[in-house]
Amino acid sequence: MVIKPILLFGLPRSGTTWIGKVFDSHPATLYRHEPDSGGALDTVLPLLPNVEDSAPHAPALNAFINALPANRSLRVTGKLPVFPKAYHLPLGFALRRGLLLGGKAAGRWISVPPLPEFIRGSHREPVYLTWKSIESLGRLGVLARAVPNARAVHIIRHPCGYVASVLSGEAHGLLPGAVPASEDYGIIEMLLDTAPARRAGLTLEHLQSLQPVERLAWRWRLFNEKALEDLAGLDNAHTVLYEDLCEAPVAAYRKLFEFAQLPWHPQTEAFVSQSTRSERAAYFSVFKDPKRAAWSWREKLSTDDQALIMATVADSPAGELYQP
Repeated sequence: MVIKPILLFGLPRSGTTWIGKVFDSHPATLYRHEPDSGGALDTVLPLLPNVEDSAPHAPALNAFINALPANRSLRVTGKLPVFPKAYHLPLGFALRRGLLLGGKAAGRWISVPPLPEFIRGSHREPVYLTWKSIESLGRLGVLARAVPNARAVHIIRHPCGYVASVLSGEAHGLLPGAVPASEDYGIIEMLLDTAPARRAGLTLEHLQSLQPVERLAWRWRLFNEKALEDLAGLDNAHTVLYEDLCEAPVAAYRKLFEFAQLPWHPQTEAFVSQSTRSERAAYFSVFKDPKRAAWSWREKLSTDDQALIMATVADSPAGELYQP
């Protein structure tokens, strides 16, 4: 079984779960949902490493990726919906789905063991290991260099969309973290040590003096500017705008799959259609009207907040992607 890694990395609340599930809908992908969350990579690679340091990290990063197929925890492999795979044993999908749903129900009270994958030993077609991350965007440039056979996708959402969604999630207690993202000064101090922050002359005192939406905009700017800079010139890296996928989902996903060297499949096209023609109100749902999801921030954020956010990102390479 050949494993061809696909890395789908972006900030939280940037459409990464929908994008990850579209890739998961392909029968040849082996999907791993945020296996690096909770600091799983911290002993291997800093959160915001210098891209020049890629080579020394290559062995450990390749080992981490090579171990992902064996990571079958419910948290990493049980994100719904799930899909039939070409590599499953007969009845393997039905068995796995039943165990998954049972595990989710039982997980409220007991620790659930890893889920079996029911892979056919005779399967010889390529399998595309797909890793979706909201934690390691700052690591993507190093990963793309350390794992040159991977296809690295940098996912960006409009800064106002990102800020509006983070604020909404925090207001309803739906996002993890002991403090709001705008007050997570541990991350902010690490961002201040990046080249984009140094070029901007940022200081902690200045950021502390700003409004929360401005600090979130700086967080968006610095993470995405670093990723764009680290990935520049790499043939195995591609940046995609969430809004482009929302505007013309099938055409935009076909283009993204072509970059990932993943053949288009009717099962994926059916899921793209299903996920964009139905609406579920849940905050983390992948079933949404894409255009409404992309631009709802226009109603959720005040015009003053929108202006503050766009002024913060205006003179950055990431912000330039959203200039009129």
